[in-house]
Amino acid sequence: MKPWLRYLLLTIWLGATVQFNTVAAELYRYKNEDNVTVLDSHVPARYVKNGYTILSLDGRVLEVVPRALSDKEIRDRDRRLAEEERLAGEKREREIVDQNLMRLYATPGDVIRARDAKISSIDSLIKTQEGTIQRLQSQKRQQESALADIERAGGVIGKDRLARIRNIDSRIAQVESEIRKKEAEKGTLNISYAEDLKRVKELYER
Repeated sequence: MKPWLRYLLLTIWLGATVQFNTVAAELYRYKNEDNVTVLDSHVPARYVKNGYTILSLDGRVLEVVPRALSDKEIRDRDRRLAEEERLAGEKREREIVDQNLMRLYATPGDVIRARDAKISSIDSLIKTQEGTIQRLQSQKRQQESALADIERAGGVIGKDRLARIRNIDSRIAQVESEIRKKEAEKGTLNISYAEDLKRVKELYER
């Protein structure tokens, strides 16, 4: 036999041997329908869902394939994962809020000063609006007095004069509504700053 042909045949034989050893290098351990542990070169398809263990020829565990989950177990797992994701999201949001608080306030006292400054600004605006209402009410009294004079003199009250009073009433109602909104805003701010103050104290006491 020619040397090159002998070398080719040897190479093919070695390759086949390696391939055979690779294929046969694993055993599979599983349980059958009688709950008996079986050791075989493969796992029958009907037993795969029950899980199995892959072993080396010397008995070492190479991999454990778990059994397939039931529908209820899948639902429970999905609910658990969703809850874990929700809690992780809340934790991330809390961390972001904490970082922002630490950047805004060097001390808990800064929270109080920021709150007082904001409330003072709203109080000033409310005071200005109350002054506007007083001026509008004075204008209304003047208009009503003028109408009374016209009536006493037997004159006719024009629609434009009545419209002025209605406009004043509308403006008063609008400003009163703005004051109520600002008062509500003060209440919301007090609650918000109280929460910030509580949290900043906790962060600085760590």
